[in-house]
Amino acid sequence: MNNEFLQFLENLMNHDKAYTDSIITDNVKEYLNILQNTKLDKAIITDNGKIILQFLQKAERTSLWKSKDIANELGVSSRTVSGSLRKLVTDGFVEKVGINPIVYTLTEKGKNLKID
Repeated sequence: MNNEFLQFLENLMNHDKAYTDSIITDNVKEYLNILQNTKLDKAIITDNGKIILQFLQKAERTSLWKSKDIANELGVSSRTVSGSLRKLVTDGFVEKVGINPIVYTLTEKGKNLKID
């Protein structure tokens, strides 16, 4: 997704280079250069996110989990788990399955992630 955004910006800037060069400051150009040379695909996983991912990767009982059950198994609050799961879903490591109750499962990306 980040690469898609950077590609969009690059296409936009190249569309009318003379105009773009006249309105984009050197600071903006420098920032864009930093973004382009930074590995943005590497998601930043919180400590709680790592704990949850490790738990889900090792869970043998089932592949579908409610956030409340994960919290109980890990001995942390449901609120902590819910917040971490939202980020893990956004980053593509976990997906929501079902509506009532909401359950979570690892994606292939989440299953294959090596956690230090």
